[in-house]
Amino acid sequence: MPNRIRTWGPAVSWAFVIFVLSALPNLRGAPSFPFSDKIAHVILYAGLGAALAWGWARSPQTVSHVALLIAGALYGITDEWHQMYVPGRTPDLADWIADVVGVLLGYGVTLNRVERVNGTSKPRKRRDV
Repeated sequence: MPNRIRTWGPAVSWAFVIFVLSALPNLRGAPSFPFSDKIAHVILYAGLGAALAWGWARSPQTVSHVALLIAGALYGITDEWHQMYVPGRTPDLADWIADVVGVLLGYGVTLNRVERVNGTSKPRKRRDV
């Protein structure tokens, strides 16, 4: 069980952060400039994508990249649906597109870093000495 927490805990935790932020009725004091909300979506979901890539790299089981990317995109849909019930928030297709772009960016950058550091697409196993 502790390995699963280390593997997928960051993704679950980050999804919870997104949920909490989405539950806030009005984000007063948040920067407001053209496309600021889309940039925020990309950044938040890049974090989710990075956490999903981290889980993929650490998972002892074979997990499909496509499955994880779809999971990230589906989480974006549930986030937009959730906002229908939050006062002052509305679902938006453009927000979901920004979510998907963020997941793809975060996942791709993190996966690239893992491959560069390890020289492979999966991290090397530590040997017990």
